[in-house]
Amino acid sequence: MATFKTKADYYQPTKYFEPTQPNPTEKIGHGTKGDCVIRAFALAAGITWLEAFDALCEHARKTYSVPNCHTNYIPLFKELGYQRIACKAVKGKSRMTAEEFCKKHRKGRYMLRISNHLAAVVDGKVRDSWNPANKCVYSYFVVSEE
Repeated sequence: MATFKTKADYYQPTKYFEPTQPNPTEKIGHGTKGDCVIRAFALAAGITWLEAFDALCEHARKTYSVPNCHTNYIPLFKELGYQRIACKAVKGKSRMTAEEFCKKHRKGRYMLRISNHLAAVVDGKVRDSWNPANKCVYSYFVVSEE
């Protein structure tokens, strides 16, 4: 299990985390633009941040929603053929964490839905601007399992 003693620890590479920031205007560990859905989509799908942003915005116009709202991205990801898998709570057991997910999914591209956040996992590593290793996974999208 990942251990974080200081705020800086959330930005350090680990066996299951690679700091990655596809937004060209942001730096690792410096603020946030609230664009986690765009980042996760770009990284998991292997597209640029702008391509992910444009796809989410175009779909948001159809759904009368905002790009990073689940009422927009869940239907878009379904249209793109990404399978959504729910991680149901089991009484008396802890939910799977992002780090545990990475240990079980060493190959493939996924997007993890965790508390108020979406993060990409590519070949067993979370790719994000910060490390959500200890956060519970509520559901995930399978982009590709190759």
